[in-house]
Amino acid sequence: MVLSLVFCCLSFVLFMFQLYNMKRGGLFYATGICQLCTSVSVFTGALIYALHVREFHHPGGSFGYCFALAWVAFPLALASGIIYIHLRKRE
Repeated sequence: MVLSLVFCCLSFVLFMFQLYNMKRGGLFYATGICQLCTSVSVFTGALIYALHVREFHHPGGSFGYCFALAWVAFPLALASGIIYIHLRKRE
């Protein structure tokens, strides 16, 4: 999950850099790929937690709201990455 935060922050920095300093559509592919990497890392983190929760969690407990937020963040980051790659600005 920390890796997904790093990828998300990197994509934000790339987006802001290309928005103010580069020509139109310069780093949209890099931003989209960072968002796709964010999506993959959120998915793997949530999946690993779901598969191994019995090893460290008390019986009868719940997954919690962070687990639900991770499963909500996965499709949002995936859609964001696909949209960045598909709809990049062209001159």
